[in-house]
Amino acid sequence: MLYGREAVLEELLPRLTGLEPGGPGRRARLVRQEHPGRLPVVLLSGRHGTGKTAVLDAAQERFTGGLPLARVDCVDCGAPEGAGAPGTAPGPPAPVPLDPPSNTSGVIEVLERLVTGLARQTPGYRLRFPRLLAGLFAVSSWRRGQEGQRELAAARFERLLPLAQGAPEEDGEGWTARISAQLAGAAAEQDVEPVAGLVVGEYFARHLSGRERETVVSWYRAGAAAPGEHPGDPLVRMCLDFHQGGDLRAPVESTLLAALLDDLAEHWSGWWQRVNRRPRPLALLDDAHAPAGREFLARLLDHRARGGARTPDPLVVVAGHLDGGGSADAVYPHAVTARLSGNGPTGGWRPPPPEREPTGGVLKVPLAALAPADIQAMLRRTPRPVHPRLPTVLHRLTGGHPHGSALLCEAVVAASAVRDVDPGELLDLETEDGGPVGELLVQRLVPELPLRYHLMMLCLARDRTAAEALAASVVLAPDAATTAGGGGPGGSERTRVAEAARYLERERWAPRPAPDGPDGFGGPDGLGGSTGAGGHDGREGRDGGEDAAGGPGPVAVPSFVSHPFLHALLVHEARRGSPQVEPGRRWDDMHAFLAAHHAARAGTAGDGDGRDGGHGRDGRDGGGGAAGAAADAEEAEELRHTLARGRAAAVVTRLTSRFTGGGDAARWLAVLRRVATAPHPPHDAWRDERARIARGLRERTDPRPDPDDGRDGRDDQGAPGGRDGRDADVWRSVDRLLHALWLLDDPLRAPTEELCAALRKELDFLAPRHPEGFTVLDAAAGSWPAAAWAQSRPYPVYGLD
Repeated sequence: MLYGREAVLEELLPRLTGLEPGGPGRRARLVRQEHPGRLPVVLLSGRHGTGKTAVLDAAQERFTGGLPLARVDCVDCGAPEGAGAPGTAPGPPAPVPLDPPSNTSGVIEVLERLVTGLARQTPGYRLRFPRLLAGLFAVSSWRRGQEGQRELAAARFERLLPLAQGAPEEDGEGWTARISAQLAGAAAEQDVEPVAGLVVGEYFARHLSGRERETVVSWYRAGAAAPGEHPGDPLVRMCLDFHQGGDLRAPVESTLLAALLDDLAEHWSGWWQRVNRRPRPLALLDDAHAPAGREFLARLLDHRARGGARTPDPLVVVAGHLDGGGSADAVYPHAVTARLSGNGPTGGWRPPPPEREPTGGVLKVPLAALAPADIQAMLRRTPRPVHPRLPTVLHRLTGGHPHGSALLCEAVVAASAVRDVDPGELLDLETEDGGPVGELLVQRLVPELPLRYHLMMLCLARDRTAAEALAASVVLAPDAATTAGGGGPGGSERTRVAEAARYLERERWAPRPAPDGPDGFGGPDGLGGSTGAGGHDGREGRDGGEDAAGGPGPVAVPSFVSHPFLHALLVHEARRGSPQVEPGRRWDDMHAFLAAHHAARAGTAGDGDGRDGGHGRDGRDGGGGAAGAAADAEEAEELRHTLARGRAAAVVTRLTSRFTGGGDAARWLAVLRRVATAPHPPHDAWRDERARIARGLRERTDPRPDPDDGRDGRDDQGAPGGRDGRDADVWRSVDRLLHALWLLDDPLRAPTEELCAALRKELDFLAPRHPEGFTVLDAAAGSWPAAAWAQSRPYPVYGLD
């Protein structure tokens, strides 16, 4: 099911194409076509997994056979300069050819795929494209001596010859070989003009009748920059301009696009077509945010805005655009936004006047994330009632990501046939292939194995600096896994991290930052700490726009991988695979290194194990000003990674020392709420007793080494003995508070009334015991339980947020 996206298929496309497809128990029927003049370009805009491709898939399935239809994935057409196309993983840069092919471009490849799709046999249609085919053959001409260009032309001719009139049983290789045979000794190497002349002449002679030949030549002559006397001259000149590239290429691409549209208009311009309401052809463009898609749509919008054609073109274009950071609004600033439940089937779009900017020809249809009600609808297929909080956990984990939600719900439905499903095992449920669904999701969202392997490590780092250091530590493992310095990352590690950052940027895995800093400390980088906490490239705040529904999108987590759903999946996979990986990449090794790394950044001498037992070595906060705030942010990261190792007692000791030492209570709460976001350790080396400790059912009366708390059954970093009763009571309260927050921040756990009550109880207990912070802690006692129940993050801190 498409869950809220049916209106695109059931209302919008039938009104634009004039065809309401058939379905179970009903026949296809003709409906009134809207916009008899200029048509809008329908832009399906949304983040990763919001169903853009699913809508295009459904449209292709429903409309195939009822009208001419072409499907193009723009990411496969051409390539952006200097980097891989969106949807591809970074890797070593490909060697740049000394003479890259000059007889192709992204727009040309889109046009080729469109014409081959639209020309497929469809009942009631027999479309021909004499203008476009002649132009495509012309620009495909190759430079003599350039075998790569000739092979490219042969492959293209192979695909286009079945569309040409009177084409004999001949393949593209034979066609180009005949041209090459006529060129022997006819021109110097690298010259394209004699090739173009022969290609155009051969095409005219073999595939166009005399009258049609005159029509095509006249059409191109009317738009040629320098027409000549020879009937092939306009196409030869166009070919030369295309090969020249630069500013000369775009007008050629626009001319060929106009050829496609005029060829189509000729089939829909007669009175017979108007009377019989012939359904319009449909072009489906996936990944239209890729360079080829953007350039094609720019040419199309400009052509329609100029309105130069005598007959309006009938091509209905639906394009999927990966949106992030308001990228669709930046590319198409004058687009009309339609709500699927809004102002009728075309959302109130009207053809803009000619003087308007061409992007006014876009009808943007935002695809929102799934709502909790959609998740519940997916789970109604289970043979037994699900856990009462499972829909909440699933929606919180995915953020309404449609593809992720669908796969998880399918796994829940399958598992529910034999047993009850606990929310905590969501990502470990088996798929049809027997593997865990979390692993399948990561494979789907990050298809390339080397990149996925790197991101499962880099996702644990808070920012780019930490990511580079961690990457270097893994390369130097096992020795570097316990050293914060190591001389700094080398060039290869920096390159891998930079490539991963570019991939995340290109794929729009960058949600909006939190209003008061990405980790909720307040300020641009949380407690004044290092920059880069909000984004994977060392910068935060790139995506402050709205999501596809017009509401706020997912809030960035302070991590190198800042998208919360992808981050949660990568962290889970890093934890799940930890026992099988080599030293240095194991969970405890990486978090030990990161704890030491942040301790070094804060200027402390700790090794990440909490042995010193105090904050700033004296129990006070990091001091005032930006430097003190930065030290606090680094200490929060150090303690967070220590907690991720399962060494909770060490963390509690440090937090307690800071609490009893006085200082700013608001900053103490900011450190606490950041520390509590730590992921839990692998279960093979740690027993999860967070709920029991939070509720006081496992009271640790003497905060000293505990054989049941920590890695490999140990936590040898407990608080030293000998503290007075007041400090011991505070230690135990902080212990319960931290474990409650830790459990509530687990993406696979739902809030419970008992845990929320525990927050209030411990904060009420601590408020009068802080030397200066009663007001701040008392406010948290009132607001944090409500925020926990509502799953609102970050927890508000009075005087800081």
